[in-house]
Amino acid sequence: MELRRAIPPGEPASPETFYTGLRLADLAPAERPYTVSNFVSSADGKATAGGRTAALGDEGDRAVFHLLRTQADAVLAGTGTLRVERYGPLVRSAAMMKIRAGEGRPEQPLAVIISRSGQVPFEIPLFADPGSRVAIYAPSATTVPACAAEVTVHEFGPGGDLSDALRSLRRDHGVRSLLFEGGPVMFNAMLAAGLVDELFLTLAPTLVGGAELGITAGPALVDAVPLRLAWALELDGQLFLRYGR
Repeated sequence: MELRRAIPPGEPASPETFYTGLRLADLAPAERPYTVSNFVSSADGKATAGGRTAALGDEGDRAVFHLLRTQADAVLAGTGTLRVERYGPLVRSAAMMKIRAGEGRPEQPLAVIISRSGQVPFEIPLFADPGSRVAIYAPSATTVPACAAEVTVHEFGPGGDLSDALRSLRRDHGVRSLLFEGGPVMFNAMLAAGLVDELFLTLAPTLVGGAELGITAGPALVDAVPLRLAWALELDGQLFLRYGR
């Protein structure tokens, strides 16, 4: 599999050429992780088809999805995304673990869950994996059932500040690079708080229609967030875009 370089122009190359060795941790600000987000979207701006992302991605998007997980100290997803996508161990293949280890990271990234309600989907496979580490930010009354994963809980109530959670990740867990994978409501909140540094976006050559959500949902941002295009790659009609703020 080779991605064709559209912007900047150049020779085609494997996904590993573009999506490894990113050194995201080197870009971390003083008090929080450097935060990148990864989404797939249809050509008409929908982030899901039939409520799932799988129908929009193909082999190239799946390769990018797994490779980006090798580049971050931690992976954050909202509770709705965790539940719908049935999250399990974040890195499953030996090849991806080898990339992480080769770049000086543990084989598994820290899984991060932020829930103001405390409604954490403890039934997903992630919590049944003894090799997974999970940091939960939730109200103090949240009870963690017996599970195989290593779980740390930090108090985060209904009025919790996302900035405080990210500062805790840096301070308490040593997280310098964070990958955010959805959903759209939390992404909107993170953009509003100025906590997103980059966006990796796969644009699928598909029209979905209907009332499916886009990659953001919620109140309009007070100020639009300008983006800088770092690259545009193409494979079988899919565009792989990287934006910086």
